[in-house]
Amino acid sequence: MSDPASDPGLELDLAAAELRADSLDLDALVAALAARLEDALPHFVIVKRSRVGGFRSKETEVRTITLNLGDARFELERTVGGFACTRHAVVRGITLRREEQPLDAWVDDVVAAVAQTAGVGEQARIALEGLVR
Repeated sequence: MSDPASDPGLELDLAAAELRADSLDLDALVAALAARLEDALPHFVIVKRSRVGGFRSKETEVRTITLNLGDARFELERTVGGFACTRHAVVRGITLRREEQPLDAWVDDVVAAVAQTAGVGEQARIALEGLVR
């Protein structure tokens, strides 16, 4: 058996396998987040999905998540390298400020905004907090 430290090809294969495993976990996290948001906040969230794997495939992936909560709009969009997450400060439908965030900070901000929104019940907040624990 060859030592991974002495075989750069094997090191690259191991790194690629780790990246694939991480991206699968990330896809699962985003799919779970989309499903929970749709269940908890059906009137505030829009989730767009697309088919993957061909014409007859039933498998889908989340393309975008848009969540409108009062003066804040949260957007998650699938990109070539993963996901782009943004938070917008909105007044009368006009974005005054747009801030890009890493996914974990974006999820934390979504949970905090849901907790602060008056029209959202306690059950929705608990369901979303379960995502970050």
